[in-house]
Amino acid sequence: HIAYTRAYQISWSQNESAVIIDADLGIVATAKSRILTLHVRYQIHADGELTIKVTANRPAHLPYLPRFGLRFFLPKAQNNVQYFGYGEQESYIDKHHLAKLGHYEIDLNNYQMPYVKPQENNSHYGTHFVTSDGLTITAATPFSFSLLPYTQEEMMEKSHCYDLVECDSTVLCVDYKMSGIGSNSCGPALKAKYRLNETEFDWDICMRI
Repeated sequence: HIAYTRAYQISWSQNESAVIIDADLGIVATAKSRILTLHVRYQIHADGELTIKVTANRPAHLPYLPRFGLRFFLPKAQNNVQYFGYGEQESYIDKHHLAKLGHYEIDLNNYQMPYVKPQENNSHYGTHFVTSDGLTITAATPFSFSLLPYTQEEMMEKSHCYDLVECDSTVLCVDYKMSGIGSNSCGPALKAKYRLNETEFDWDICMRI
């Protein structure tokens, strides 16, 4: 929960169609072994498209990851959201069978699940694209995403839903994968097939404006 990203080396180049930025990164925590080693390539194309390719390595002895992805802070006015994935209720890798794969629109004013204790909510598993007021995100493989008026830090700090303070932005999380919700708070540990436990993985994501 106190991990952060460190950049070790960054370089850039340019060709006729794009600016390319390569970065060697690590997700680390003070006095702990490195959680992830990353090589990330950003390509900014002349037509406004941004592609990101991530190559990640995780030491096999470390615990599985809860999630891996990107977080965006969008203007609060962005309320017209559409996606193709599992919905319309929240869906996760281990609890999506009630949901249906299809095209959905989201009303952000009635979107968050009001759990009494704030916690992870309203992600959508198996998403092929999400678009919000001109921003469209796709990926080489289906991903998970959520849109919330609160940051994850805010939800961790507060004990009751009525204590939450909205962020100045709409918080968009786009995840390569998320581990399942499970029932370990009062039941068995999460099954291995629902864990983000890869020691190596690649992720390609594209954003168009």
